[in-house]
Amino acid sequence: MKPSDLFLSLVLPARNQADHIAALLRRHRETLERWSDAGGGRFEIVVVPNACSDDTPGIVHGLAGEDDRIVCRDIPLPGWGRAVRTGLAASRGTALCYTNSARTDPAQVPALVEVFLVSGGRFAKVRRMHRGAPVREIGSALFNLEARLLYGCREGDVNGTPKILSRDLYEALALASDGDLLDLELMAKLKRLRIPAAEMPVEGFGRHGGRSSTTLRSAIRIYAGAWQLRGMIRGFEPGPAVGGREVRG
Repeated sequence: MKPSDLFLSLVLPARNQADHIAALLRRHRETLERWSDAGGGRFEIVVVPNACSDDTPGIVHGLAGEDDRIVCRDIPLPGWGRAVRTGLAASRGTALCYTNSARTDPAQVPALVEVFLVSGGRFAKVRRMHRGAPVREIGSALFNLEARLLYGCREGDVNGTPKILSRDLYEALALASDGDLLDLELMAKLKRLRIPAAEMPVEGFGRHGGRSSTTLRSAIRIYAGAWQLRGMIRGFEPGPAVGGREVRG
């Protein structure tokens, strides 16, 4: 596939990011416009404000009203997985990308698109080399070790985003997690399908604004949830084909 043939959907969950979401969306739009003008394809940005107590939804709806390449899907309930799945379900692209809107440099998206295409146009992800804080480094290392032991995921950063996957792969994976285990579910299912992850290493990136919702309690819940995910992965029955090839669990 040539870059010009691509229709890229970028999904951005956003919770209580009114202080920076307008500037961030403009940066993503300008970055993708440069990518498109340089030979890339079409794009859309699907923003999912979720359980917001500030004016994030109003700001995003306002920008969407000015530019039909920006889509807003406001949902009342929280959850990383729920927000990502809502955005992916609303996406129209042939390649679907999602990322943590608070912690992603917009320039990473077109760079990862190139890795995605060069590697065969199935799946690509970022691998963060540094998390910016010792506690986060330790927590991430423990979670990645758990993912390796339970599911054989050898990637160094299971939760690293942006991630890009082809539409047929997205449909075959039938993602179901509403919370913070969505990325582990995705990576474990890819392992079952023997689909490799093309990784792009990046340095860590600080928050654009707002405050992280990750706490010690939520981290413990994630570690425990990784064990509970095993039943879903064992019962996973993939869709009939990915990229024209039969896939088996």
